[in-house]
Amino acid sequence: MRGLAIDAVMSHTLFYRSDPAQNYKLTPCIETYWQINPRTVHFVTNAEKMIVAHIKTDIVLMNESGVVKEDHFILNTVPCATVEELMVHSIIDLRRYFTGTGHFTIRFSLKDVADTTNKYAYTDSFTIAPPVNVAYFSGIQLLDTILASNAKTQFYKNDRQQLPLCTNFLDDSKKVLHYYAELYGTDAVSKIDYPLIQKVTIGKKANEAHYSDFIKIDTISPDQALSISGSFEINTLPSGNYYLNVTLENREHRVIANGSLFFQRLNIHPAEEKAAAASIAKSDTAMEKVNVLDLNKTFLAKYSLPEMKAILKMLLPVADPLETQTINGFLKKPDDLYMRYFVYNYFLNLNKKDPGRAWKEYSEKVIEVNKLYKGHGLRGYETDRGFIYLRYGAPTDVVTVVNETGTLPYEIWQYNTLRDMTHKDVADAVFLFYKTNDMIGDFKLLHTNVSGELQNKGWRNFLYINAQGGNNSNSRAEQYMGNK
Repeated sequence: MRGLAIDAVMSHTLFYRSDPAQNYKLTPCIETYWQINPRTVHFVTNAEKMIVAHIKTDIVLMNESGVVKEDHFILNTVPCATVEELMVHSIIDLRRYFTGTGHFTIRFSLKDVADTTNKYAYTDSFTIAPPVNVAYFSGIQLLDTILASNAKTQFYKNDRQQLPLCTNFLDDSKKVLHYYAELYGTDAVSKIDYPLIQKVTIGKKANEAHYSDFIKIDTISPDQALSISGSFEINTLPSGNYYLNVTLENREHRVIANGSLFFQRLNIHPAEEKAAAASIAKSDTAMEKVNVLDLNKTFLAKYSLPEMKAILKMLLPVADPLETQTINGFLKKPDDLYMRYFVYNYFLNLNKKDPGRAWKEYSEKVIEVNKLYKGHGLRGYETDRGFIYLRYGAPTDVVTVVNETGTLPYEIWQYNTLRDMTHKDVADAVFLFYKTNDMIGDFKLLHTNVSGELQNKGWRNFLYINAQGGNNSNSRAEQYMGNK
């Protein structure tokens, strides 16, 4: 049997382990794990009349200095006697690598030994900050299967076999969400803070209030094991975008440490219990009440994968920090299905009755921005002015200055009032854009008085050609910006 390309999913989670090479110091350790659809690899029959596949696996971890770790091996599947047995067999593997701290890129590739045109490739990047002398969590890992076994396999952890879920997408077949994480640095927590309170929740946003009744609370004593594991029954969790949150509080409910993991849920037929339904109806104002998610019947059906990536980029100006993080993750690791669910849910949140209309209204703004601010090699929504226009709307006043003595060309946008990304009203908001001599394309944002955007108090050093010797008191930039 043969597929056009290996169908696989790959993920990774950060833990900390005692590294023998570092005198058993607690060191960042990346767990990489992946799963392969057996229907998409080429199997052969060996001399023992057993059906097997051989998959060349290459894993390379790099930082700014070059290759940090690399691993190259042949993954041999478990021999099966029949095709029927083969089709229910799960091809899954896991490897661990000590990394140190810094910014890393991981490159992962699979190649079918029996058919070298059959391939899979994955690239991702992540940053590991040095641990501080406080309590902190590992990454959060979703689990697919938990087995009571002491066999010393690569999946042995927490006195059992823990097979990770290699994707953050839980479809209609998943009725239970299993999770695992670890807590470190509790020796730095003062004894007067005990007993500590550990919360695991499913929420609509990272590190915020729990959704419906999806919350587990435990107390931690100083001598307690520091692994966090458990399960949520999610048969009542409607389709949508969620975060799995872990939080550690002291006895006075001050947050000591937290962490979160984004995941998506597809639940075509949610089993709504009366109590859960009543709670949701009372408090829900977001996107999760989605019962019909046949994407072939939605406004997204006509768009190709490259067009979906473009739509995600269009959403960056109006995305909050967590949505921005999710979008950037999709852009680095495109997945057509998950991207479509994210975009659909985004516009469903804006218009529950007609998300397609919400998209049409926003796309019309994008079309307008593309006409107004198209830059050299950039679409309008990719330019700084287009970004600000989509985020805050049309400015009250625009002043374009291209021939002012002693300055580079610049443009000032002034808003009588606008609402910033923290939902606060800002009066007399001003944005200063400029263009250097080597800028072929659009104006770049140089400074603004709006919190959360680029604020460069030394903007004069960039705008004025001779900032030290010239007299720029009559500049329009000084009149609008001053010391803002």
